[in-house]
Amino acid sequence: MQMLVAADARTAASRFGFKSAVFILVLAAILFLAATSHAITLAIVTERVAGGSSGYLNHEIRLTGSFERGDSDQLKNMLEDLKGRGGTKPGESLALLSFDSKGGALEEGMRVGRLLRQFAVATIVRSGRRCLSSCAIAFLGGSTLGPAGPQADRQLEVGGRLGFHAFYAPRDGDAHDAATSRARGVTEGRATSALVVAYVLEMGIAPGPILRALVRPPEEMTYIETAGEFVDLGICPVALKLPRATLPQRASNICSNASEGHLPVWPDLVNEYTPLEAQRLLLGEIAFHAAQANVRAGIAARLQQVLRGGRGVEALYAELAATGLPLPVMRGKAFYFEIPVPGIRRMGCLATLTHDDPARYGVVLITQDGLARPTQPAPSECPELFLFGHDEVVN
Repeated sequence: MQMLVAADARTAASRFGFKSAVFILVLAAILFLAATSHAITLAIVTERVAGGSSGYLNHEIRLTGSFERGDSDQLKNMLEDLKGRGGTKPGESLALLSFDSKGGALEEGMRVGRLLRQFAVATIVRSGRRCLSSCAIAFLGGSTLGPAGPQADRQLEVGGRLGFHAFYAPRDGDAHDAATSRARGVTEGRATSALVVAYVLEMGIAPGPILRALVRPPEEMTYIETAGEFVDLGICPVALKLPRATLPQRASNICSNASEGHLPVWPDLVNEYTPLEAQRLLLGEIAFHAAQANVRAGIAARLQQVLRGGRGVEALYAELAATGLPLPVMRGKAFYFEIPVPGIRRMGCLATLTHDDPARYGVVLITQDGLARPTQPAPSECPELFLFGHDEVVN
């Protein structure tokens, strides 16, 4: 059954970030596909946005209900139809899929997630809605098509609930005794966990957070709440207010997140540097490791010359950064945290940022092997996540 309805243009505009000066022609097409053999309901809202010579289309697919076998087929048909229509904005996802589901069949959740990645469909859970169990697994497929292929495009509005838990195998009714049934259940449960981990890796996500959910009892839900969990799963929070904090506090949080919480840093143990001083510090680290490797000529000699003479620091820093070394662009101030670790020279982190544009910052880890990029970078669409403490609850 198809039904044309009027869509709320203001809601759509807030989702896609349109300014009030942009003229939006809303074409809302709701397509109900809840046949008796399927548990989920899919609805499409299509907006034609005026702009340029012909404008473009934005599609939002609203998924509600529980996942059952065969549900992924109707979604695939819908996505193929949308792709055939064309008219979407170049460089963006084919559609946005919003969820409100308590879960259902795990295999359908994984199939849906793979479809989202295949067709470059972004995902979102809106405030007041939920996406649990196999729905959360499907959510991880949220993608857009980047220059190098699919890249993560997952959003969770503050107030929405995204929850994972351990998946279990149903009782084996054909088993001759309880022990046999339990043994088969354990074996199948382990196999299911392995499939979930393989799927998570396929979605480009480190499996750590999901593994922590899988080892808990099936009835216990693990909700995504902390800044570190958002970062680990490549999820951007929507409507998140930045924390009120000093620059040293924000720098401390940036360094904590850059090391995935493994490098304990505190604002009262910080050394503040000017950009030029910070550049000298990092060039000194490069010179130290060059000397350790017994490199004396070439760039190593230039490093020693510049560091002794005090001139040419900025030019050499820019030259080395252009070669791919993890040297951050210097902002207004730089803050260096050093943590003594027994048995090695030192470990540290340098963060550079300003008050005016807190989401634009630079960070580099200083390890026993040299300078290193963050072990887990913030999602490219929401770098402000690093301004929160790694274990700070943000949802």
